[in-house]
Amino acid sequence: MTSSSEKQGLLDKNGGYGATTSDACTNNYDNQIDPSLYSNDDDNGTMHIRNIKGGLKGSLANSISHSIGKLKESMRPFPASVRDMGGTSSLSNEMFNLVKNLIGAGAFGIPSGVATLAGGTATKWAIVPAAGIIILLAAIFGYYFVLLGRICKMTMAASYREAWDRSAGTRGGILKKISFLVPLSIIFIAGIGNVAYSMILADTVKSLAERFGHHISRTASLMTLTVFVLLPLCMVKKLSVLAPFSAVGTAGMVFTLVVMAIRCFDGSYDPEQNGRYLDTAPDLRPYFSDDEHMPPLGTNIFLLSCMCFLAYFCHYNSPRYYTELKNNTIPRFTTVINVSFTVTALVYFAIGIFGYYTFGANTDGYILNNYSANDDLASICRFAIAISVTFTYPLPFIGTRDGILDLFSVSDELQSSTNLNILTLAMLSAFTLLAWHFTDLELMNAVGGAAFGTAVVFIFPSIMFYCAVQNIGSEVTFRLKLESILVLVLMCAGIAMGVIGILVMTVGLGE
Repeated sequence: MTSSSEKQGLLDKNGGYGATTSDACTNNYDNQIDPSLYSNDDDNGTMHIRNIKGGLKGSLANSISHSIGKLKESMRPFPASVRDMGGTSSLSNEMFNLVKNLIGAGAFGIPSGVATLAGGTATKWAIVPAAGIIILLAAIFGYYFVLLGRICKMTMAASYREAWDRSAGTRGGILKKISFLVPLSIIFIAGIGNVAYSMILADTVKSLAERFGHHISRTASLMTLTVFVLLPLCMVKKLSVLAPFSAVGTAGMVFTLVVMAIRCFDGSYDPEQNGRYLDTAPDLRPYFSDDEHMPPLGTNIFLLSCMCFLAYFCHYNSPRYYTELKNNTIPRFTTVINVSFTVTALVYFAIGIFGYYTFGANTDGYILNNYSANDDLASICRFAIAISVTFTYPLPFIGTRDGILDLFSVSDELQSSTNLNILTLAMLSAFTLLAWHFTDLELMNAVGGAAFGTAVVFIFPSIMFYCAVQNIGSEVTFRLKLESILVLVLMCAGIAMGVIGILVMTVGLGE
């Protein structure tokens, strides 16, 4: 622990807010904590609306050629430590990347959760509990994302594993012995996400090719995508470089959302209006029961909760987002998280409502399967989702790579550009092989995602925060003490949510 004079020096250096990540890591303050972290009076971190608008406009205005130039530049050798890469990403870049990291193909499973919640009825009251669940979980998961940034600030850490070692790891005993579970959990959950993305891309590209008269095998589409698209993207060392590409993917998601809204209201899939696109399989056509009353919520509520649980998960990248943020004060980081999770919640709600009120009880687990192959707008949507998933792919991939480096405690000297590229090639080869071999990851996603996701989102951060607060000693404030206890209570609720999620998705508890 630092002495009072040392702590005061940190306070004075940054206007009462403690050292920035780059300052802290340069000085290598092992296991030291800044107890002043949570002062909310940070004039330098105040962000004005005009700055957001200007940043968004600037990011969207980048041309593709300029983006490719930045992509190549990011592959050049540079100090491998995340600490040395920090402080360059703008607010708008962080928001774009985080929204894309959150909104993936898993968002299109939410309508089926709403369908289960509504029981196949046409009642409009399903909007109320659906909105409540989506917003509540966005708030909880957003809070934990910010909490991880705060922990990095308190412990002056730059990675998830380092944050654990400098908080819970300092307590010794069992907490130090189980530290290997931290990167292992991140590797598993993020890696499964990449395998799922590879599977989705392989099937989507194959279907799109056949739509235009080109018949290729699933293996050929997977290998072509991996070599010529995914490999260059995964060579990226900085998340901020992906911002312009993320804007392209975000545009695809927005277009898909607009098409879903159009099809929800234009009657193209309405049997009562003899819709144009009722040529799908019977179990994919719209169906609503005659009952106008929504059934009791019961365990049905947990299916949608479980889907949102997985959809909001990307916390393994929180330390990197915090570290790469320019002028990475907690208020600025909180602004990034609040905006990103709010946008994500609105998108999830819209997708869930438009999808369900178009197809009712027959809403598929992947909503785009409900749309006819002859629906040109739906075909464009499938292409848009392929673009979106493609440029989302590097985000969990980098999280997995960081987890492997943390698991084996790879030194900064060994994290050269060449070594990182070799590791990237090996990882991508493994993910591609798994995506080629397996065709159904639903059970693995449910059990593995809920188990390891609960650990990464709820268990590890709660323990880290509690230990970090305890490490402050006598100077800790009552507010921090109280919050550290409440976080443990919230952790228990998260564990219960994960257990119920496993039961719902594996044994059909919600049916």
